[in-house]
Amino acid sequence: MSIYEYDNEIVSEQLMPPRLRRPAQLSWLYVITSALQNLWALIFEDYRVGSSYADYDNSTAYSLQDRVRWTDKAIYECISPTTAGTLPNDATYWIKVNEVFIGTDERIKYSAQKLLFEFALNKFFITTGIYIQNNFLNTGDVFVMDTDSLESSVMPLDSFYQEDYMDYTATYATGVYDYTIFVPVAFYTSLGTNADLIIKTFAEKYNLAGMLYDIQTY
Repeated sequence: MSIYEYDNEIVSEQLMPPRLRRPAQLSWLYVITSALQNLWALIFEDYRVGSSYADYDNSTAYSLQDRVRWTDKAIYECISPTTAGTLPNDATYWIKVNEVFIGTDERIKYSAQKLLFEFALNKFFITTGIYIQNNFLNTGDVFVMDTDSLESSVMPLDSFYQEDYMDYTATYATGVYDYTIFVPVAFYTSLGTNADLIIKTFAEKYNLAGMLYDIQTY
C-alpha cells in the first residue's frame, strides 16, 4: 500500500474514541471528512491515474458533483444542478477540476519518439488514424562544417565561389518540414476552423526543439 493511500472511514474510526465508535457517531464523522476523501481522489486518482468520465451530453440535466469530459479534453464537475444544454464553460454551474483526462502517470512517458507520439495524439483526441511521416530533407544547398574535410562542404579558395555559401542571404532551403502529422479529414473538419491550432497546442508539448512539422489531411 502506498504511503499516500487515504481512506476517510478508516481515519475517522481511528480518530473516534473506542467507546464512541457507534454507527451514528461514525456516520457523522464520515460526512464531515468526506471532503478530504474527495480531494484525495481528485489528486491521486483522477489527476495521477486518469479519468474515464463520459463525454458531456447536451441533452442531459446533470446533478451536483457529476463529472464530464468536454471538447477541450478537460474534466468538469457540476456545482449546481443543471438543465439540459448548460455547457461546462458556464461557471455558475460547472468548475474545471482537471485540465486533461489523461493521468500524469501516463503523460510523463510521452515523448517525440514516433510510435509514442502517434499514440499520444490518438489518445488525447480520442480518435484513430493519426500518424506521423518523417520527411527526407534535401540538404544539398546547406553549407556544413564538420571536424574534418571529409564530412564538410567544399570551400573554394576563390572568393568568387565562396559567395554562394557566405552571402548575407541564406542559401539553404526554407519551409522544409522534418515530419508531417497526417490526420483523417473527417476528424480534422470536426475540430472547426482552428483545427491546426488545436492539434499544434498538444503536439508542441512533445515536439523536439528545432524540429519543424506541418499538418495534413488524408
